[in-house]
Amino acid sequence: MIRTLFALKLRLFRNGPHNERAFSLVAGLVLAALVIASASLTADGVIHEGWIAVVVTVWGGMWLFGPLAQPRHDPSVISREWLRSYPLRPWRLARALSWTELLGVGPLITLVGLSSLVVLAAPGGTVAVAAAVAAVVAQLYLLIWTGKTVAALAAWLLQTRAGMTLASVQTAIMLALSFAGWVPVAAWLLPRLGEGDIALVTPAAGQPPEPVIDALAAWPTGWGYGAALAARDGAGPGPVLLPLAALLTLGALLQLCWIALTARALRRPPRRTNPRRPAAPRRGLSLPFATPQVAAVASRELATWLRDPARGVELRSAWLTPLLMALIIAFTDWSWALPLVGPAAAVFGAMVAINTYALDGTALWQLLTTPGALKADVHGRMAAWALLFGLPSIALAAVLWAATGSPLGGVAIGGAIAAAAAGCAGAPLLALVMPAVGTDARDRIYPGQQAGDPTGGQMTIFPVVLLAAVLPGVIDGPWWVTVLVAAVLAGAVLGATPALTVRLLQQRGTGLLEAMATRDTTALRAAARAKS
Repeated sequence: MIRTLFALKLRLFRNGPHNERAFSLVAGLVLAALVIASASLTADGVIHEGWIAVVVTVWGGMWLFGPLAQPRHDPSVISREWLRSYPLRPWRLARALSWTELLGVGPLITLVGLSSLVVLAAPGGTVAVAAAVAAVVAQLYLLIWTGKTVAALAAWLLQTRAGMTLASVQTAIMLALSFAGWVPVAAWLLPRLGEGDIALVTPAAGQPPEPVIDALAAWPTGWGYGAALAARDGAGPGPVLLPLAALLTLGALLQLCWIALTARALRRPPRRTNPRRPAAPRRGLSLPFATPQVAAVASRELATWLRDPARGVELRSAWLTPLLMALIIAFTDWSWALPLVGPAAAVFGAMVAINTYALDGTALWQLLTTPGALKADVHGRMAAWALLFGLPSIALAAVLWAATGSPLGGVAIGGAIAAAAAGCAGAPLLALVMPAVGTDARDRIYPGQQAGDPTGGQMTIFPVVLLAAVLPGVIDGPWWVTVLVAAVLAGAVLGATPALTVRLLQQRGTGLLEAMATRDTTALRAAARAKS
C-alpha cells in the first residue's frame, strides 16, 4: 500500500500544477545554498558558527508556524477525502499515508539547508561527518512531523466554533509580522528618519551572544546542531547520541499523533449542514443615495460576512492584522508611521474580499434569473465593503494622525481614500475574473473546509490597491491637496469600474455558475473563450 501511495503522489506531482511548486523549489534551494555557503565560511572565521544555529532555528520555526499562516488550506497532496470510502481500516491507511508526507518540496529544501551541519562537522573527520549526516536525517524527521502535526491540529480545531477566532488570530499574527516585523530593525538602524535625518546606525558585526547560542542549541530545533558540533569536537558518544535519540523519539511521537488525527478524520463521515438558527425577517439596511435593491444586497452581504465561516475568518484577520501592525510600530521610534496603517487596512480588506462570488457558490442562480438584479448586486457588494473596510480604514488613518501628529497624516488619509476606492471597486471585478472555486456555500459548515485558494487574485489586487494608495502621496503640496487628489482618483475609479463589473457578470455569469456547480473552472474559461 505504501508503494501504491508513493506512486500516486509522484503522479500528482508530475501531472499537477507546477508554477507555485517550481517557484518554491527554486527560491528554497537558493536560500539553502546560501546557508551551506555561510557554513563553509565558518572554518575561516569569516562567520561565527553561532549564526548557523540562528538560521537552523529560523528554518525550524518556519515548519512550526508555516501551517498556521494558512490554516484553512490542507497542505497534503493526497486528500483524505479521496480515501474516506476505501474498505480499509483508518489506522492502517493513515499509517501508510504518513510515509508519503516525507516526499515533497519542503522536505527536499530543508534537507539541503540542514546539510550545512555536515559542512560544520567536516573538520572533525569521517566519524564526525557520519554523525552529522545522522543528525541531519533525525532533525529533518522531527521538523517534518512538527509541521504536519501542527497542520493536522489546526485543521481539527477549525471544525469548532472557537477555531474561527483561532485561525483569524494566527493569520493576523503571521501577516503583521510579515508586513511590519522589519520596522523595529529599521527603526534601530534609522532612528531619526521621521525628522528627515537618514544617518545610519551601523550594527557591529560579530557573533551572537553565548547565552543565545546555548538557548538555541537546547531547543529541539538545535539538537541536530549540537550533535554535529559535539561530533566535530570529539566530545564523546553521549553528547552525540542523546540528541539523536531525542530527535527520533520526539519525531516518532509526532508522527503517531498525526496518524491518530488522520485516522480520526478518515473514520468520521462527512457532515451535512444544519441551520443553527431559523431564518427570521429582519429590518432592512437603510443607505443614503441608494435604491432599496442596493440596500437589500448590502444588508445581505453584511450578514454573510458575519455568519459564513470562510468569510468570518477573513473578516477578523483583515482587521486584526493592521491593529497588530500598529502595536508593533507603536513600540518603536517610528510613531510617525502609524497613520500609514490606515491604507494598509484598506489593502488587507481588498485582499480578503477577492473571492466573494465563488464563496457564495451556486446561489448565483438567483441573480441570473432575477431581472435587474446584477447591477444592484455589484453596487450592494461595494457598499457593504465600504462599510466593513473602506470607511473604517479612512477613520483609522485620521485617528492615528490626530494621536501622533505625524507629518505623513495627510498622505495617509489620501492613501486610505484612494486604496479604499480601489479595493471597493476592484474586489468584485477580480472576483469575477479570477474566481477560486471550492466547497459550495450550502455545504460549508466550518472554516477548515476548502473554500477555494484565492492566492492568485490576492497577489493581483495587492499591488493595484497599494499603487492607488501611493499615488496621492506623489503630489507635492499641503495635506488638503493630497486628499483632494485622492478624492478625484476615487471618484474616477468608483464611476468607471462598476459598469465593467456588471458587464462581465452578464457575460460570465452562466459560466461561473456552471464552474461552481461542477467545481471546475475550465467551464468558466471555455465560456469566456466562446464569448470572445
